Amino acid sequence: MFEAIFIPAVLVAGFGLLAGVGLSIATIVFATPVNEKEEQLREVLPGINCGACGFSGCDGYAKALANGSALPNLCAPGGQNVREALAAQLGVEAEELRPTAAFVRCQGSCQVTQKKMDYQGVATCVAANQTFGGPQSCQQGCLGFGDCAAACDYGAITVEDGIARVDPTKCVGCEACLAACPKALIAMKPIFASPVVACQNTDRGGSVRKLCEVGCITCKRCVKACPVDVISIENQVAVIDFDKCTNCGACLKACPQDCIVPVLQAAKLSESA
Repeated sequence: MFEAIFIPAVLVAGFGLLAGVGLSIATIVFATPVNEKEEQLREVLPGINCGACGFSGCDGYAKALANGSALPNLCAPGGQNVREALAAQLGVEAEELRPTAAFVRCQGSCQVTQKKMDYQGVATCVAANQTFGGPQSCQQGCLGFGDCAAACDYGAITVEDGIARVDPTKCVGCEACLAACPKALIAMKPIFASPVVACQNTDRGGSVRKLCEVGCITCKRCVKACPVDVISIENQVAVIDFDKCTNCGACLKACPQDCIVPVLQAAKLSESA
């Protein structure tokens, strides 16, 4: 009786001991060396893992910095202080990064557009969008329930007069609002000295006029007015090449619909509200 219990117990213990020793040896043999530079760079980053740098969070960015496949000026949430600290760690000169901020490509407030139905469902953009594209007459405009504002941890987005607005002075570039918008209306834009087209309606001009007073009607006046030819019409909407724009302001004056605005206008509207 004793042998029937003792021998199996000894065998199980022996196998367990051997397995433990084997795992310990494997851990030592196959262990990945710690990259001290990568660890130091990781400590400098803010740790919000937003992905705005183009990598898989702060760990991915730190790894890319350590192996020389990324520049130290890609962390928008960290600002200039983080860029300078990263550059110091890498022994390179800190480069300026043209500040960017989220921008809602729509101005279809309650004053310039109308609703097609009285929506009584769940008060979120995602839910409303699943009900015939939402209550607004413009099927490609802002739904105004504030999913983007709820996703923003920095208080940079508010809903005013039925439309979301971003204060670019508070935006850190985490891009959480981009993922939250079911209409894909939010994009990253240069903050200073850059006009933007605040419309994404791809209908033809006459149809847009019936839906919104400030929608792009693809009249091409902005295209003709631009002295450096950086504006084109793509999918029935005017598009500005920000890398080549000189901010002369000609397109703002030429647009009969007032749908081309400075990106800082959102902040000014919020301050005056």
